[in-house]
Amino acid sequence: MAQSSTPGVGAAGSGGWHPRLAADRPAYQALADAIGADVAHGRLNPGDRLPTHRALARTLGVTVGTVARGYAEAERRGLLGGEVGRGTFIRSGFGVSPAGDGGLVDLSQLHPPIRRIDTTDLLADTLNAIAADPSALRTVIDTERGEDARAHRRAAADWLAHGAFQPDADQVTLTAGAQHALTAALSALVEPGTAVATTGLTNPGLLAAARQLRLPVVAVASDDEGMTPEALAEACRKGEARREGRISVVHLQSTLDNPTGRVMPAARRAALAEVCDRHGVWVIEDDPLGVLVPDRPDPMAALLPARTCHLASAAKVLSLGLRVGVLTAPPDARARLVAAVRATAWLAAPLLGEVFARWVTDGTAGRVVAARVAAATARQALAAELLGRYAVPASPRAPHLWLALPEPWTAGQLVAAARQNGVLLSPGDDYAASRATPAHGVRIGLNADVDDDLLRAALLSVVALLAAGPLPGGLS
Repeated sequence: MAQSSTPGVGAAGSGGWHPRLAADRPAYQALADAIGADVAHGRLNPGDRLPTHRALARTLGVTVGTVARGYAEAERRGLLGGEVGRGTFIRSGFGVSPAGDGGLVDLSQLHPPIRRIDTTDLLADTLNAIAADPSALRTVIDTERGEDARAHRRAAADWLAHGAFQPDADQVTLTAGAQHALTAALSALVEPGTAVATTGLTNPGLLAAARQLRLPVVAVASDDEGMTPEALAEACRKGEARREGRISVVHLQSTLDNPTGRVMPAARRAALAEVCDRHGVWVIEDDPLGVLVPDRPDPMAALLPARTCHLASAAKVLSLGLRVGVLTAPPDARARLVAAVRATAWLAAPLLGEVFARWVTDGTAGRVVAARVAAATARQALAAELLGRYAVPASPRAPHLWLALPEPWTAGQLVAAARQNGVLLSPGDDYAASRATPAHGVRIGLNADVDDDLLRAALLSVVALLAAGPLPGGLS
């Protein structure tokens, strides 16, 4: 595999990155391989800007077109992002972790903290109880039916019940986590030759799944309340006027949107449901954090039940290793979703399903969620105090927030500078549904597994960078 010896953040764009291409692969594929290898080994870091097509072509002795194809292939794999007029950068936050991150405060992730809210004893108790229960052991060992146990699905339905959303166990399909659920839903619901609509800033998992499935993504305008009904209706009309590219699925994050941490108001949800119903469009409601907001409005699944597939996750709010996703859909769509799940992972791990079901029924899940909510609320208050005008207001229950960057900062510059100060951030490019609209911001995850004093120091270092501005000719 191709390797390089580039050290340090930002070195790639300054000519310090010299990839060696494998001779047994087409040059453009070998270039994409080399980028992946250097990211995996920490020789390229999140936020690094790569050389221009022309400069790298001269270095490698290949054509400009070969470099362009190589960068495009690396972007398809989720390794690269870009801003119009600024170049191409190493992405961060989804699927890639640079080597040698010891000692860094990682504010780039959203997963539940392990040490601050320790669930290991809870898991040990549950596993011991399962081991002592012959009926439970048969449930987790006997997978001949090829489908999750009904008791697991019933527990999932009970866990998600909220307001007018009262799903039945027969509407539920369990998956191997939220990303598996999202990929299965896309493959089952997006019609051939059609597109997926989402907000301009969206879940990187959606973008990764759409790339993998080769689905076109349409970025729809939004405001402080989320996707606007007018923009969605216009996008649907434009798609219907073309032979190809009609929107068949709308991806929405109605509660604790990623990356902004906002909650969509009830009136906006109702307006979007009306647009989707009028145009015959499916909704994939991406809702892995919804249970953290007890007073959240009814989900889209309650407003448009015949055309909504609702996604939830245990790993996002209970314990990182509890890789259980929950797909809830109308009965006439469930067969398609089950087929998509089976085609990709056959079924969710029965042992994890049993742990999840027991945690729901014995109250463990509720207690863990309450602890997560308390932690998120305290850290949102701390972040609001320290970040002030730079932070876009988020729900007080959100474990993350969006930081709008003052001029002349760019996301790539701030990510690189913060990393040199010992803080990992997630750049806006990771969330941009369209390269035509640069994302001038970064997401800050507040779930970092550090004490509040260290989190305070990390946030203050970011504030200091924003106030000072980027170094002239420095990191970018």
